[in-house]
Parts: sequence; C-alpha cells; structure tokens
Amino acid sequence: MLKKHFVIIGILAALLFSACGTRSNLFQRDFMLEKNWGRSHETAKYNQILNPDAGKNLDPVIGLDGQASDYNMEKYKAGFKETEEAEVVNILKLQ
Repeated sequence: MLKKHFVIIGILAALLFSACGTRSNLFQRDFMLEKNWGRSHETAKYNQILNPDAGKNLDPVIGLDGQASDYNMEKYKAGFKETEEAEVVNILKLQ
C-alpha cells in the first residue's frame, strides 16, 4: 500500500517538474510585438539602402489636403462625444 502511494507521488512530482521546466505550446501565445520585433528597424534600413537619395527630394508628399484632413479629424473626434440614450421598449408581455 505504501509503495502504491510513493509511485503516485513520484508520477505527480515528475509531471509537475516537467511542466514547469518548459513552455508548453498549448499555453504559448504569439503577440504582435513578438512577431514584429525589430521589423521597423529592418524596414527603415532596407528603404535607405533601396533609395539613398530620398532625403534630397524636397517635393511635398501627395495625400489629403488640409481641409479634407481637418474634416476627417473633426468627424473622428465627434464620434467620441456622448449621445442621448434611445428609449428602451420591452415587447415582452408579462402576466
């Protein structure tokens, strides 16, 4: 009987110590930071190698003009303002 208890305790201890020693793939999660670690540095370096004279180009960046950008920012900010709650109507009939 005592031998049976020692075997069970030994198996449980082995499982406990083996689980603590390594990271299981079951519980391992990949975060975006871990996936892209160093990516911005590599991209900037690659772009500098690709076009080393990019700093000499003084043309303005083509994109949205100031009025369109201002309108979009105001619309974005207005989305965070609190609005009145709509009246809740229950259609359940209680007896």
